[in-house]
Amino acid sequence: MNTHHQPVMLTEVLEYLLPTPGKVVVDMTLGGGGYSAACLEAGARVIGLDLDLEAIAGASERLSSHGDRFIVRHAAFSNFGAVLDELGISHADGICMDLGLSSDQLEDAGRGFSHQAAGPFDLRFDSSRGVSAAQRLRHASLSQIQTWLSEYGEVRVAGRVARALHDLAKEGDSLSADSVRNRILSVLPRGAKQEAELARIFQAFRILVNDEMGELEAALQEVPARLRSGGRFVAVSYHSLEDRRVKAMMRRESRGAQGSRHLPPVHERARRLRVLTPRPVRPSSEEIRRNPRARSARLRAAEGL
Repeated sequence: MNTHHQPVMLTEVLEYLLPTPGKVVVDMTLGGGGYSAACLEAGARVIGLDLDLEAIAGASERLSSHGDRFIVRHAAFSNFGAVLDELGISHADGICMDLGLSSDQLEDAGRGFSHQAAGPFDLRFDSSRGVSAAQRLRHASLSQIQTWLSEYGEVRVAGRVARALHDLAKEGDSLSADSVRNRILSVLPRGAKQEAELARIFQAFRILVNDEMGELEAALQEVPARLRSGGRFVAVSYHSLEDRRVKAMMRRESRGAQGSRHLPPVHERARRLRVLTPRPVRPSSEEIRRNPRARSARLRAAEGL
């Protein structure tokens, strides 16, 4: 199975992750296997997780030559601690996550991830379980839809779009990605950047359907305890909802417990991370030219203490 996905900021990820022979690296978002392949080629042992069964099948086939140094699990990245326990591994030398969609997912019209494709309005990473975006929309109230669009997509005209989608869902026709797209386009104000608005709206439903913010929070809470002293954590995010959470965790864990001279002493919590990127690392202009989907990427890295 071929992949069209280009791993974003691969050189920078490897510079911070430092995979070398004998190290254990957890790739929490296996996807097309780009990060995993590079870590395996550097001699590391890699544990790859993904909810997308098609991604798992493709990466397993491509990376099979690395034998038992490559272990794959069908799991949400919030469960990476349980996967490590299952394998008898207490700490990892490297943990990485790429929170964006892969090109393979975007180009699969049957998944509904792209607002440019016709197909079911699904948006689930694991289509074998859970509730599709069409089902969520079908049974949602107007206020729920508006809240989703505002919170998860930061949509500028959330009220107008919510009403249009609520009306569409009540019409009884099947909800497809293209019917949703066309209804949104019919109500966007003149002069709106249509592609950007559509991307934010589809993003909102994708985040909702896969509980992406809940999964991310759960995974980030586990990272400091599972990272070996001197180990590296690298996260690549694509919008502010993700980046803010990564940044907050790194700041919290690099400062330890913060008390106040005006309040009773708090129980001290040791610092567990050292931030390696005071500001997020952005892709080079050359990479953006080569891979426009990297444009919004932000990389943050920290080291275990």
